[in-house]
Amino acid sequence: MALAYPARSLWPDYTRAGIGLAIALLPMPWVPPGSFGNWLLGLLALLFGGFAAMTWVKHRTTVQMSPAGIRTRGPVGRGIAWEALDRLALRFYSTRKERGHGWMQLKLSGGGASITIDSNLDRFDLVAARAARAAAENALALDPTTLANLESLGVWPVDSEAGR
Repeated sequence: MALAYPARSLWPDYTRAGIGLAIALLPMPWVPPGSFGNWLLGLLALLFGGFAAMTWVKHRTTVQMSPAGIRTRGPVGRGIAWEALDRLALRFYSTRKERGHGWMQLKLSGGGASITIDSNLDRFDLVAARAARAAAENALALDPTTLANLESLGVWPVDSEAGR
């Protein structure tokens, strides 16, 4: 099964990167070279340029799940066999005080590789469920935050005692 980040979920990040680059680069011709302002604008341009590059990499990446493991294909490809999974962490990042808005980030590690997937991915809940099942099969101890976030997705490891 191949999953991708839909363009509609990435356009806000592209927009933020573009606005940040414009704010940093447009005033540069009027700022004296070598001044503090010039250095500050240059650092901001690097920051927003890096954000744009990371968004582009995510846009070009697909996630492939199989009975054997999970793999990312694209500019930065990695793979982890489910039986080699030795770390699973699921974090929620809130954009507002009331925690109703935000995104989740799933971090998987094993076999010397690490894969990070965020909840903008189509069918993210399916990936989280399969990863939780692999964690249970591998008897991984999951931290309380990961367990609570899995529960909020309606996902629970096969062995409900895993991580407790």
